[in-house]
Amino acid sequence: MVYQSSAQKAEDNQSSGIMLVTVGAIGLIGDIIFLIKNPLDMPMFNKYLSCGVMGALFVLFFVMGILAVRSYKIFKDKATEEGTVIDKIAKWSEQELTYENIEEHMYDDDEVYENLTDKEDLYFKRSEYIKKRIMRQYVNVSEELIDAFVDDYYEKIFGDEN
Repeated sequence: MVYQSSAQKAEDNQSSGIMLVTVGAIGLIGDIIFLIKNPLDMPMFNKYLSCGVMGALFVLFFVMGILAVRSYKIFKDKATEEGTVIDKIAKWSEQELTYENIEEHMYDDDEVYENLTDKEDLYFKRSEYIKKRIMRQYVNVSEELIDAFVDDYYEKIFGDEN
């Protein structure tokens, strides 16, 4: 599963919520006009059945839009917290996980991988070391958030090697 930040989720919920509320409101207004004026000159039963089904659909759109906007507020708060955690991890990483430190200590726990030369193997070993160090320092942070941070941080530190 690909990690999606709370800020991205908040943005998605906001745009979806606004669109659903708009479509629901316009649809309800159109449905009421259709019910009152009956421009297609439909029989009474068909008019009420069509307007009832469409009205229920537009009410559902409207309610789902309101729920999406409420979710936006929740994800926006989470995004603020997530941003704070990422800033703390970034500051700590810049001090503790330098290029030299990673190269020096990434083999400490495992002699099997010593002196890797393949870029792919180096990537996995370095990423694993960075992730372990961060997870030891920040125990309650979600693994998906750390994985996303490690990918970005690895590119920052070792990006010119590729």
